[in-house]
Amino acid sequence: MGQCDQAQSFSNTLTLALLLTLSAALVMPVRASPPETTNSLTSTRENIQILGTHRENLGVEETVPAILVEDNEIFTSVPQVLTDALRGVRTVAVQTTTVGQGSPFIRGLTGSAILNLVDGMRLNNSIYRAAPTPYVALVEPRLIDQIEIVRGPASVRHGSDAMGGVIQLHTRRPTFEGDAWQTRGSLTGFFNSADLGRGMRAEIELGNQEYGLRGGFSGLETDNLEGGEGVGRQIPSAYSALGGDLAFLWTPAEGQQISFDIQYAEQPKTPRYDEMHAGFGQTHPSASEFYYEPLERFFTHLSYEDERPSEYFDSLHLDLSFQRIRDDRSTREYESTEKVREQNTSELLGITARASKNLADNIRMNWGVDAYLDWVASDRQRIDILTGDTTSVPARFPDGSTMNTYGVHSDFSIDLLPTLTLDGGIRYSYIDTEIPSVGSAPSGGGHQHDVTGSVGLLLEIWPNAELIASFRRGFRAPNIFDLGALGPRPGNRYNEPTSDLSPEVIYTTDLGFRHVGETAQTEIFVYYSHYDDKIESVATGGQIDGRDIVKSANTRQVRLTGVEFFEDVQLADTVSMTFSFFWTWGEQSRLAGGFEPADRIPPLQGKIGFPLKLSDRFSVEPYLRFASSQRRLSARDKRDPRINPSGTPSWATLNLRGQFDWNDRMSLSGELRNLANANYREHGSGIQAQGIGLACSFQLTY
Repeated sequence: MGQCDQAQSFSNTLTLALLLTLSAALVMPVRASPPETTNSLTSTRENIQILGTHRENLGVEETVPAILVEDNEIFTSVPQVLTDALRGVRTVAVQTTTVGQGSPFIRGLTGSAILNLVDGMRLNNSIYRAAPTPYVALVEPRLIDQIEIVRGPASVRHGSDAMGGVIQLHTRRPTFEGDAWQTRGSLTGFFNSADLGRGMRAEIELGNQEYGLRGGFSGLETDNLEGGEGVGRQIPSAYSALGGDLAFLWTPAEGQQISFDIQYAEQPKTPRYDEMHAGFGQTHPSASEFYYEPLERFFTHLSYEDERPSEYFDSLHLDLSFQRIRDDRSTREYESTEKVREQNTSELLGITARASKNLADNIRMNWGVDAYLDWVASDRQRIDILTGDTTSVPARFPDGSTMNTYGVHSDFSIDLLPTLTLDGGIRYSYIDTEIPSVGSAPSGGGHQHDVTGSVGLLLEIWPNAELIASFRRGFRAPNIFDLGALGPRPGNRYNEPTSDLSPEVIYTTDLGFRHVGETAQTEIFVYYSHYDDKIESVATGGQIDGRDIVKSANTRQVRLTGVEFFEDVQLADTVSMTFSFFWTWGEQSRLAGGFEPADRIPPLQGKIGFPLKLSDRFSVEPYLRFASSQRRLSARDKRDPRINPSGTPSWATLNLRGQFDWNDRMSLSGELRNLANANYREHGSGIQAQGIGLACSFQLTY
C-alpha cells in the first residue's frame, strides 16, 4: 500500500469515525446528570472507562485525556506478561522485541519517554533507554486492580520521562468489611496453545475491617512460540517466569490507611529471538547467544494515606519505596569463541508526599514534593569458551554512577462557570547526576534544572458532553544510559560517555470531544506535539578496535500529530459495539538538513468488537484488531533488522473471547486468537505474532 493509499484509508476511517460521533451525540439519549465514579455502560462490558471530570483522586488532571482499564478486562485478556493486557487497549500500541517482554507506545513514543508507575512510584530508572525496554513485563498482571493510562505530557504531576504519557499500575489491596476475622483465597491457572504456555497464580488473604494481609505466588513456563501460516515454531523463544508478593494493610481509623507491600518477579533466562535469528537485510544472525539471564525486579513500598479533611488538606499521601532492577545478560557474537557476561543493577529509592485541598466550592488544589535517588552498579567479563579464561572488560555503565532527582509541584482546577473549568499547574525539578571516570573516560554528569507547566479548559456544551483543550509541556532529563553508556554497541559501534546533554522537551496541544450517555459514549482527541532536543547517538568520526565511535547528543526536532477515537454504542439490551482507532504521523530533522519520517512510529491501528451478554453468567465478544501498513520509515528504521526496509505490511486478526461464571466461586475466561492464522508482525517487533490458538484461564475463589 503506497502513501496515497494510506492517506485514503485514513480518510475513510476518519469519515466513519465522525459519522459515529455525530450519531452518538445527536441521536442517542444522554444522562440527566454526570456519572459519579464509573460509567455503568462500560463497567459491565468493556471495562475500559473514559475518565471525565472530577477524577483527581486518581491523579489525573481534568483536561488530560485518560482511560482506566479495570481488573476484569485484565483477567479476560489472559495475559502471560503485563504488556499482553495492554495489547488491544485503545490508544496503546505494543512492540515486542522478543518473547516475555513488550514495550508500550503512546502517541509515537516509548521507552524512557513513557513514565511507568506502580502505586504512584516510579518503575522507570536511570538505565531506561529511549528505545523499547523490557521492564514493564516484570510486574505480575494478576496483581493489578486497575491500569490508568494518561496520554500526552504529564510532567507537572510526575516529572521527568512523562512526555508521551503515563501508565500507572494500581495493585489490589487486602480489604475486608466487619470486625470478624475472615479468610479468602484464589487459584488461577492459564494456558496458551500458541507457545504451550502454562502458568498459575495462588494467593490467600486474611483480615477484617482494620487489618488485611495477603500473600501470593505465580509461575509461568512456555515453549517456543508458533507464528501464523507458514511460520512454525520460532526457535529459541521459550522462557519462564516466577514471582511472589506480600501485602499488609492497616486501617486505624475511617479514612486513614497504612500499607506495606513487597513484590518480586524474575525471568531466569529469556532469549532475545531477534538477535539469534537473521532479520531483514541480514545473511546470518547478529549473535549465536543472547539471553537476559536474569531479568529481575524487587520492589517494596510503605504508604500512608489520610482522607480525613482537616484545616490544611482534604487528603494526604506519603510514600516511601525501594526498587532494585537487575538486567544481567549472556551474549556471544555470531560464531565467536568468546562469550560476554554482564551484570547491571539499578537501586532506586523513592520518597513522595502529595496533598489536595478544596479551597472553595469551585477551587481544588493539589501539591506535592518528590525525590528519587538511583544507584547503578555494572560489571562485564569476557570468557573464552575454548580455554575458560575470563578477563574484565568495560562495563555497560560506569560502576557507581548515581542520578538523584528532586521536584516540587502544584496544580489547580477552578470552575469558572457552572459549565467551564480551568486547569493549570507548574513543577520545578532539579537533577544531580554523577558518573565516575572509567579507564581513559573522564568523570561526567552534572546539575540540571527544569520548569514545566500545563493549562487546560473544559467546557460542558450540554449535559455529559464536553469540549477539552489543553497545552502541556513535558521533559526528560538525560539519564545514565544517555550520559554514561560505555563500550561496544550493536551496529559495529563503540559508545563513549558524554556530559554535554540537555533535557529533552515536548510541547503538546490537545483538542477533544467527550460524551458519556446511557446508551453511548464517545471520545475523540486530536493533538500536535513539538519535540525538541531529542537525544540520540551520533558518530564522532573516530574508531576504536574497528568500531565507529559514537556519543549521545541533542540533535533532533520531532513533530508528532495524530487522532484518537473511541465509540461505544448499546445496540440492543444484550448487544453493543465498540470501535476505536488511533493514528500518529511523525517527522524528524536530519543531521544533514531537512526532515524525514520519525523513528518507530506505529501505523494506524484499532479494534472493533461486538460484546454480547448472553446471560447473567455468560458473555462473549467477537472482535477484529487491525493495523494499516507503515511505509514511512526513517533511515534508522530501514537499517533495523526487525523492520522490513520496504515497510511493515497491514494486518488484521479475527478473535473471539468469552467469560463464563460457573458460580460465585468459579469462572472461566477464554480467547480464540487469530482465527484466520494470519502471518503478521506488529511494527518494530523482532518476532512474528502468534498464529491461531486458544488462551484460557480458570479461576477458583473461596
